[in-house]
Amino acid sequence: VGCKAILVFFQYGVMANFYWLLVEGLYLHILLVLIFSPNRHFMIYLLIGWGIPTIFIITWTVTRIILEDTGCWDTNEHSGPWWVIRIPILISIIVNFILFISIIRILLQKLRSPDVGGNDQSQYKRLAKSTLLLIPLFGVHYTVFALFPDRSSNNYKIIFELCLGSFQGLIVAVLYCFLNSEV
Repeated sequence: VGCKAILVFFQYGVMANFYWLLVEGLYLHILLVLIFSPNRHFMIYLLIGWGIPTIFIITWTVTRIILEDTGCWDTNEHSGPWWVIRIPILISIIVNFILFISIIRILLQKLRSPDVGGNDQSQYKRLAKSTLLLIPLFGVHYTVFALFPDRSSNNYKIIFELCLGSFQGLIVAVLYCFLNSEV
């Protein structure tokens, strides 16, 4: 029972990570689209970040108990319970990628406006810098292997996620906290 509980909390942490990345993307998108929005939507963000993973982890736990209650739940003989977790994560990755593209489009429009000075080369440098800063914030690197089946790309996926995913928090902290003069 302890091993299963630990795995449930582990899966919850993984899913909450993806949904908090989605909340960051939604928040930034709303800031860019609705400039004068006095409403902060804090409760909605909390419900998305903690609530949606809770619903799917409870569903996954019940599905595991009913369909595949063997061992410590670390194997997946039936694909049904695994997709209860996988589909919401894929949806959050896809929505976040769409938000990322939309924000890049908004930044490109703002850089091309006549109010922004500088030549084309400096504008593209600013766009490239903004894009590179947004990649770890949005978790865009997860889209590389998001739609591939786990079995076909598992070795490459592990190496890729260990290299980029494990340093994501450090990259975000350095870019948004340590190098930010306001912080």
